[in-house]
Amino acid sequence: MLGGIVFFLTEFITAAAWSHPAYSYTYNFISNLGVRGPSHLFGQYMISPLAWVMNLGFVSFGILLGLGVLLLPHLGHTHRWVLSVLALVLGFGGILVGVFHGSGEALVDGTGMYHSFGAFMAFISGNVISILLGRSDMPVSHKTKMLLVVLGIIGVIATVGYTAALILAPDNHPIIIIGLIERGAVYPFLIGLMAAGYSLLKVNPVSQN
Repeated sequence: MLGGIVFFLTEFITAAAWSHPAYSYTYNFISNLGVRGPSHLFGQYMISPLAWVMNLGFVSFGILLGLGVLLLPHLGHTHRWVLSVLALVLGFGGILVGVFHGSGEALVDGTGMYHSFGAFMAFISGNVISILLGRSDMPVSHKTKMLLVVLGIIGVIATVGYTAALILAPDNHPIIIIGLIERGAVYPFLIGLMAAGYSLLKVNPVSQN
């Protein structure tokens, strides 16, 4: 739950600090929030006064979600092994995104590759984790498990769409809703894992542990 809260909160705070022009959740890449700037990439202007907040959020959300999955109770041996690997991938992906920024300069010096690699590590592992948890023996309601599966599938489809939009973009100018598509790859697994955490708290209240 904390991983999702940290991501959404740092994203909101960092986006609100933008001005001239204002940050757009539908047009701008999420990565733009972590670029102090000024910089340009893929036809987008980046200048984030609180870039350090978003980069801290990237690193923190990856570590928190990874740890949360590693500590989940009541998982079968196979699920435990696979989910543990995916949790480590998710955590490492968040760290890469926060440490290596997605700026125009990063594309030139080669570090942008690590940023992109980390982002796709998080997209894919996060959504697959959501699907697998929905199919696991985790002690949550059937509705929560169905939600995890549906959100994970939506996230995977959005990740494919996001990749296609980048590859097919004319002259490196992605479509005007590229930010919305990217969020379609990220938000589903964040919401799913937050819902799973909340459902687990209802089953096992902290006061009883």
